[in-house]
Order: sequence, then structure tokens, then C-alpha cells
Amino acid sequence: MTSFSKFVRPEMPSRGIITDRDLDIIEAILRYRFTPASELLRLVGGNEDVTHRRLRWLWECGLINRFAFPFPRPHSEFYYYLDNRTGLDLLVARRGAEVHDEMLDEIRNNRERDYAGAVLRGQHMQLGFLQHSLMISRMHFCIEMASRKSNGKVDLVAWRQGGPLTGRKVVVPKVKSSRDGNQRFWEESAETERLPVEPDAMFSLRFSDRGQDAQLAHFFYEADRGTMNTADMLKKLRGYFHFIKR
Repeated sequence: MTSFSKFVRPEMPSRGIITDRDLDIIEAILRYRFTPASELLRLVGGNEDVTHRRLRWLWECGLINRFAFPFPRPHSEFYYYLDNRTGLDLLVARRGAEVHDEMLDEIRNNRERDYAGAVLRGQHMQLGFLQHSLMISRMHFCIEMASRKSNGKVDLVAWRQGGPLTGRKVVVPKVKSSRDGNQRFWEESAETERLPVEPDAMFSLRFSDRGQDAQLAHFFYEADRGTMNTADMLKKLRGYFHFIKR
């Protein structure tokens, strides 16, 4: 009988068939990129014990991957992600899912960076990226759950993150500072500079109880783990202000 380890896949996974619950799990992981088991249980629904067993079996079969932070001891809960396209191909074959280049890029990057191995090796730069990604995932999850509980009054109609939001800049006036005694003043100059407009996520909500022309509202989301200094944060806010208002 094949033994099972929490962190090492068995050489011969147990046999089984792909169920609708399995496809729901894979689809949720694809949407959220990185997501903990506790959130997957609520996203997928149904019996929790069954979902836990299906998560383990999908991981044994290599259809999904997972990692756990080494804290709190003995380790955190498991976080799941995709690092090969077999699960994506199943969604295409069984549910007609559309494949986008960003999905394939995401899966390839996950495989190359080997997050599960990075956590075991204690590669802290990788851990920082994962913690940041999980902040974004948590925000996505909270908004989706709140929308489900709104009785149709609020609907999450779009969520984008990652590559599609990078590479955009806005031209803004440079800000110069001056001092008069103990007071410091800032003013815009005639010179300009380019500031990035690259939110961690962008999402749209529809409020059904508003007028037809005011139902959609769009939001940028920035996830900060307390590592950004004040100057960089102000630059981000200036970039957003000029991008949206000017």
C-alpha cells in the first residue's frame, strides 16, 4: 500500500475519475491563482471532508500543486495553485473553457519558480511574493463572498490582475518642494515625469439598485505588506489621480 506524505507526492497515486467537484476546484484555483484550502471549501461548496479528499487526490495526481508556510508550527494550511496545463485542458474538454495566453504564462511561471520547493528550501524572496499574491487572492475572495450574500444587489462582474495590468504609465507634472522657515511647500512645476499605473488588481461591481447609467463602479486595488515607503506610495497615488481625473 502506497504511503502518503503531506509534502511528497506518492509514486503511484490512487486511481479515480475526475468529478464535477474536481473541475470546480480546478476552475476556482485558476481564477484565484493562489488560494488556501479554507477559501476553496467555501468557493466550491458541498461537504468539506469530501472536498479535502478531492484536493489531496488532485495533488497526488499532479493536477494541482500546493505549499504550506513553515509557520505557525508545524506549518500553515495548504495553499493551492496550478503549475501544469493538464487541469486547464480538462476544463477545456469538459466545460468548454477558453484558454488565454496569460493563463498559460501564469502556469509556466509557476512551474519554473517551483513555489512548493521554494517554501521547503526557505527562499524568502519567493515567500514574499507568495504572501503578496495571497493578499490579492484574499481581497478577491472577500468581494466575491460579499457579492453572493447581497441577494443580487451587488455583482462582481470583472476581476483582472497580473500581467494585463502592467506596463502602463501616465505623464504628470514634477513636484518641487521649498521651505519657508519651518514650513515646507510643494508645488507642481512645468517639467513632467512618467509614473507607473500598475495596480495589483482591478475589478468592477454592478449595483442593481442604482439607475441604469450608474450601476457599474470600477476599482483599483493595491496590496501592501508594509514594505512600501511613504514617497513611493505618494507617487502611486499621484499616478492614479492623474490617470483617472486628469
